[in-house]
Amino acid sequence: MLSKFQNKRSRSRKDMRSYANSVFTRCQLERTEYIDTGIAEAFERIKKYRDFDEDFRQWQLLTSELGVPEGHWGYIAQLTYIEKGVLAPEPLLRSAANGYYLTAVEYHRFCTSVQKTGSVVNTWWWSTITAFKLVPMLLAGLKSEADELYHANATAWRTTWVNRSHSFIGDFLVLLYGRYLGVIEPPFAAEIQINMRKTAPFPYTAILDNWDSPDTELVATMLQTLCDHQVEQAVLGGKKCYFEFNGGIYTYLPLTALLLMKLRALRGLANPQFSHPGFGDVSALFEQVSTAFSEYVGLHQITRIEDAADEELNKILARMYSQDFDAHAIFALNI
Repeated sequence: MLSKFQNKRSRSRKDMRSYANSVFTRCQLERTEYIDTGIAEAFERIKKYRDFDEDFRQWQLLTSELGVPEGHWGYIAQLTYIEKGVLAPEPLLRSAANGYYLTAVEYHRFCTSVQKTGSVVNTWWWSTITAFKLVPMLLAGLKSEADELYHANATAWRTTWVNRSHSFIGDFLVLLYGRYLGVIEPPFAAEIQINMRKTAPFPYTAILDNWDSPDTELVATMLQTLCDHQVEQAVLGGKKCYFEFNGGIYTYLPLTALLLMKLRALRGLANPQFSHPGFGDVSALFEQVSTAFSEYVGLHQITRIEDAADEELNKILARMYSQDFDAHAIFALNI
């Protein structure tokens, strides 16, 4: 399993590099068009088939305009980690900034649909991968944004708006952060359907119950489980199974383990010395990430996720703000 993981990770570098020259470049026109005209690419495609309310704003249809840059910078961060063994703050935060605003658009789409119609119509399903987006926020010390993403994710899971994978890792991330905030709730699903004949139970109850244990040896077994599951899912994901570690921007980054370690550090708890054959010295990586993100955030005076936006995202945000966009107000919505 390990050799397959390493080979797949090595081969994936070609696709990560090509993303910049193919998808990212090809979608440049969509971003420029929205910046210049304020018209979302999706609007031209669906305007013949859908009626729009008087309070409709073009930013409500943004998808690839934010999603493609999120992927572009995410792949750069992942490629840097694979080739250099470090998690660089600049590309990961640029990805996180685009992802944060895309999540706000998606959450608004969901909440307004429920408020107006009582059901989810004219929306896309909530991806379980969205749960990972709160991790870079925490690494950068942007707790307010992490809390907002937790609220949106928890709402999506509780209302079964989630496009469920064949894994519970997204559930775990949301529930773990909830435990840190003092929110204790049962798994969002007791089991999932793997195929027509097989189901799997929720496997992370023991970790959730003991994540803040002072026993570092026990915590090491938790980290081992999380990393083992990531390696397994990255290898097995494909045509028959859909996992969060399925070739996307978080597939080869041990963010699940780093989240557990970060939450423990925030609680003032010691972390074990831990290494994994798939990810190397995870403890050293956590120290590198903690130092690098602290220095980057201080150097660039990043106190809000807006401060991490690149020049193009700032132009997109300027257009969104001119159309009454307010991410913080959106994340405050409840249904």
